[in-house]
Amino acid sequence: MYNPLADAGYVEMNGETSEMQFLDARYYLSEVYPRLKLPLPDAYPLVRLDSAAGYHSLGSHPLLMLVALTGTGKSTTLACLRQNLGPEGMGVIPSRRELADWIALPMMQTLNGEATRPVADRVRRFAYTRSFAERVPGGMAAAFSWLYLADSFSDLVIAEGIRGGNEMRHALTRFPAWRIVELTLDPLTRLRRLSERRDRFDRAAGAADLSFLPCELREEAQTMLAAGEIDARAIAIMGAEVENYGLLPFAAGHQYRNYHRIAVDQRSPEQVAREVAQIVEAIANAQG
Repeated sequence: MYNPLADAGYVEMNGETSEMQFLDARYYLSEVYPRLKLPLPDAYPLVRLDSAAGYHSLGSHPLLMLVALTGTGKSTTLACLRQNLGPEGMGVIPSRRELADWIALPMMQTLNGEATRPVADRVRRFAYTRSFAERVPGGMAAAFSWLYLADSFSDLVIAEGIRGGNEMRHALTRFPAWRIVELTLDPLTRLRRLSERRDRFDRAAGAADLSFLPCELREEAQTMLAAGEIDARAIAIMGAEVENYGLLPFAAGHQYRNYHRIAVDQRSPEQVAREVAQIVEAIANAQG
C-alpha cells in the first residue's frame, strides 16, 4: 500500500508546519484507481493512467492547451478549430471535466472517507478540485501529466483542461513541450452567457452575491440582475470559480515564451479559432 508520508511535502503557514501532505500519482494508482471502472480503453484508446511499454508521459508530449474561465467560449472555439484543422490531435485525451471525474473528485472523496460518486453541482465540483490542488501541487495540470500516451501518436495534441494562474504556472514551468493559449472575456459578458446556457453541469445554489466583482462592475451587474439579464445560478457559479481561479487573466503570462493570450471580446468564435490555428501552424513549422 502506498504510504503518502514516505514522500510527504509540508506547507509552512504562520511560522508553523502544516500536517497536510502533498500527494502524487502513486497514491491515486494505489488507493483510488483500483476502485473505479473507467472507460479509458473504449473512449481514449491511445491513453493509459498507468505506465506501460510503448507509452510516454503526456507531460513530455507536444500539447496545445486552450485555457478559459466558464462562459468564455472555449468549447465553441474548439468546435470551430476542428472545422478549420480537422479532427487530428483533438479528442485524443480526456477533457478537464472527465479527468476531474476520474482523478480529482474520486481522489478527494477517498481521502475524505466518502463514497466515490458523480457530482453534478458545479460549486461542489469547484470545492473538490480546490481541495485536490491543495494536496497535489499543480492541481489539474499535474493530473493531465499523469496520463500516458501511446508512442504511436506523435502529432500535436489539442485540448482544453487547465484553469487559473497556479495551474498555468505549473504547466508552463514543468512541461516545456506544452503551449498554453488563454482566452479572456469580460466578466459581465461571461455572466450573461452563463445565465443563458443550460449545461447539465451548470447547477448551483446560492444567493446573488456580487462581491467577487470589482466595485466598478457591481452596480451594472445589479442592474442586469434586476432586469433578468443574469441570474443567481450564474452568479453562484462565477463566484465559486473566482474563489478557485481568480477573475483576471494570468498576470505573469508574458514571462513565458510558451504562453499566448487572446481577448475574445468583439470577435466571433470563427475569428478566435483562426488565430489559434495560426499558433498551431507556427508550432508545426517550428517542429520542422
